[in-house]
This record gives sequence, C-alpha cells and structure tokens, in this order.
Amino acid sequence: MNKFLAIALLGVAGFGVAAALPAPVDVPVPARASGEVLEQSMETLNGALKGLMKGGISAETKDKSLDTLVRMQSAIVAAKSEKPHDLSAEELVGYRAMMADMLGLTCKIEVATLQGKFDDANKLVKEELTRFKKEGHDKYQKEEEHGDHK
Repeated sequence: MNKFLAIALLGVAGFGVAAALPAPVDVPVPARASGEVLEQSMETLNGALKGLMKGGISAETKDKSLDTLVRMQSAIVAAKSEKPHDLSAEELVGYRAMMADMLGLTCKIEVATLQGKFDDANKLVKEELTRFKKEGHDKYQKEEEHGDHK
C-alpha cells in the first residue's frame, strides 16, 4: 500500500474516533478577580460614551461610531451578568433591567446611525445614554467609587 494512502486512511479513521467521543461537559473556566469584568466593562462604556459625545455621530464618523456602539453593546452584555456589589435580589433585578434597557437604547442609536439619522442618534446619546449613566451610578455605585466614573 502506498505510504501516503496509509497515512491518509489513519487520519480519516482518527477523525471518526474523535467524532464518536463525547464532548467535554464541564470545561474549566479560568477564575477572574471579583469585579474585574464589571470594572473593565464600565471603563469601556465610559470611554465609548465620551467618544460619542466628543466626536458626535455624523456621516464622517459613522463607521467609527458604529464600531463604538458594538463595543458598548459587548460591554453591556458582559456587565449585566455581573453584580456591582452586594445587591439585594430586588436591586439585582433592577440593575439587570436597567442594563437590558441600555442595551436596547444602544441598538436604537445604532439603527438611527445606519439609517443616516444622525441628529436622532446624537439626541439619544446626549439625552438618554447620559441619563442611564447618571442614574445607574447614582443607584448602583458604592459611595467610595461614585466620584471615579462621573
């Protein structure tokens, strides 16, 4: 038998065996420092909001603004699965709902930007997104952290 054909057959047989094996159920996830994901997410959101406010959303900044909105959305998804600090069950529901509402708002801003409705997008950023930031910090940020993210 040809040497290359034998190697190819062994390779195909190996794939068949691997496919028949069960997938690992619990893949260990590296531990992360408590609050690390939340802190990184909030820093991303803060920087992105400042960028949108400073440059505004326009035809010239459309692509950059859309990239910024996607980064914000990813940060919101990561942050909403975290817990700002020792919240009660009721407070946690409020926090998660607020983050979900903010995610929806960033999607509205994205759609307005995609449609070229830059005035609408900028108004949502300046009036609504900044309101979410202020209300979220006022309600869910510990007192000693409060001054850092305004």
